[in-house]
Order: sequence, then C-alpha cells, then structure tokens
Amino acid sequence: MRLEWMVRDCIDGNKQCFRLLYDATKDGVFRLIRARVGSRDEALDILQDTYLDLWRALSGGKFVYHSDGEFLAFLCAIARRKTARFYRFRPANVSLEDMEDLAAESQVDEAETLHVLSSLNKLPSLDREVMRLRYFEGLELKEIARLLKTGEDAIKTRHHRAIAKLRKLLGYEKEN
Repeated sequence: MRLEWMVRDCIDGNKQCFRLLYDATKDGVFRLIRARVGSRDEALDILQDTYLDLWRALSGGKFVYHSDGEFLAFLCAIARRKTARFYRFRPANVSLEDMEDLAAESQVDEAETLHVLSSLNKLPSLDREVMRLRYFEGLELKEIARLLKTGEDAIKTRHHRAIAKLRKLLGYEKEN
C-alpha cells in the first residue's frame, strides 16, 4: 500500500487521512517500540506520543514526502527518540508476563521468542538496531543506512555479520 496520498493529505491538515495513516502503520511502529520496552502499556503510551509528534511534524510542514521508505524511516526515528526519552527517566524492566504477552501478540512459540530476543540482546547495539529495523520494521538496507546516517555498504556488511552472529547464538552454526 502506498502511503503517499495519505501523507500529503496529512501535510494539508486532513485529520481523517491521519487516522488512515495511523491504521496503516501502527502495527509496525508498535512492534518496534514493544521490542524495546518491557510493558505493553508503556509501549502504547510511547506509540501515542509518537503519533502526536508525527501529526505535529506533518501539519507543521517539517516533513516533505519523497517515498514511503523515507516516511517510514522518519516515523521510526520519532519512535526511537520517544523510546530513548522514556529510558532516560526510567530503567528497563521486562517481566516474564510481558514477554508472554509479546509472544502471544506475534503468535510465535513463547520459548522460541524468548530465545531469539535474548540472543538479539547479546548483539552489539548497532547490530541490534539494524536487525530490528530490518526484520521488525521491514525497512530496506538503503532506508536503514539513511536513517542511521551511515553508508549503505557499511549497513550491508553490519547486517550480514549480525546475521552470522545471531545464527551462532541461536545454535544454527557452530563456532570455529
């Protein structure tokens, strides 16, 4: 689904189109936030703040649409900033109950979800970020490079190495 017409109408102040844009993008943004925040309720609060900032940016003329990928990278940057602000004032605590909620939401086996998330958390922070943007948000490597202000070749290399590290951590490949 192309987001162009919705974004352009939101820039013109159309609140009904903003609701459509929210409905089209909220699930991916929620997964991005939820992967970083322990509580579902806290993730929902951050999601709400993210979309308030997005509305202000769009209606205030602070964003010019060029592509869906650029828009999604912009939206993810707002979500990442809001999540970072959340952690400045509160340390991260993830309960087993919250992890069970996450597993149920994504309809994946609970033990496997815990194992994958635990393994992801063992990667260096930039590798983790690349993996989350690529697989939780579905961004292309080119879009990730633009979002992280890094060269596309560097992101491709980091992505490839992060996958190799994750495969070893998950036990799919034996270490030499």
